[in-house]
Amino acid sequence: AAANLGPSSRRKREKGGGQDGTSTALYVDRRKSKVWNYYTKLGDAYVECNVCKKQLSFHNSTTTMREHLVRKHSIRDTLLSQLKDDQTSESDYTAQENTAKRSRQTTPESGLYHTVSCSEPRTDVILELVLEMIFRDLHPLSVVKDKGFGLLVGYLEPNFTLPSPVQLSSMLWHRYNVVKQHLERYLQTAQAIVVCVEFWVSQLNQTYLTATANFIDGEWRRARCIMETQQAHKDKAEEGDLGEKLSAILSEFGLSSKSVFCVMHDSPQSTAANSQQLKNAYGWSSLCCAARTLQLCI
Repeated sequence: AAANLGPSSRRKREKGGGQDGTSTALYVDRRKSKVWNYYTKLGDAYVECNVCKKQLSFHNSTTTMREHLVRKHSIRDTLLSQLKDDQTSESDYTAQENTAKRSRQTTPESGLYHTVSCSEPRTDVILELVLEMIFRDLHPLSVVKDKGFGLLVGYLEPNFTLPSPVQLSSMLWHRYNVVKQHLERYLQTAQAIVVCVEFWVSQLNQTYLTATANFIDGEWRRARCIMETQQAHKDKAEEGDLGEKLSAILSEFGLSSKSVFCVMHDSPQSTAANSQQLKNAYGWSSLCCAARTLQLCI
């Protein structure tokens, strides 16, 4: 343990000169706080930021170091709160290091890490970030079962256990319901809504309908909110059931047919096929997208 080394031996270890000739430069840097992942220790009185190479005074406290990361590099307090100092001694840290090394051993069958439980607050943060990656970058839920992704997360956070696709699916539905409730309250503030109807075809040649609400909110900002995307058959939609689909979508957000100012179609064919039926059944006026009409004219 480093606590049992003499002064000269300890200085050698801090500089990366271990007795076995291997580099141990990160040993002192990571012994108390994971905020050291962003810094390199320069002697006993200074540290250097690994991001901007700025040198800061060090007085046995990482407060200034965390404040520098927040102010200069926009590393959020919510994430830094997970990087606070661990109140452990050097001997305790050595025991933890040995445990972590044992937990990182791989098996020939899976190639993944044996892990122990991660701290609960940090586990929650990592779970949310994995979920954020999936729905922002449109990854499949099965990405957590991919070997490469597992190896990456296992190296970055050896004590974290990846969730299953079923668990992620539950979390995703919960996030969807929360966002939907916020959208419902937001739509209630609109005096009138223009519903844009767009049919599009996927790479697998499947037709989808996307309904978008456009309005001016109470702060005089233009709002554009996608209410729903569902699989549809464009030919059937143009034959008359478009009104029923839109009415069902509006009812899910607590909106009545009277809140719709008009319906914007993405093609003259859709406008011609549905305008009269929407007018008679719901009192909605229909318009065709001006950009699409201009494109057809050209």
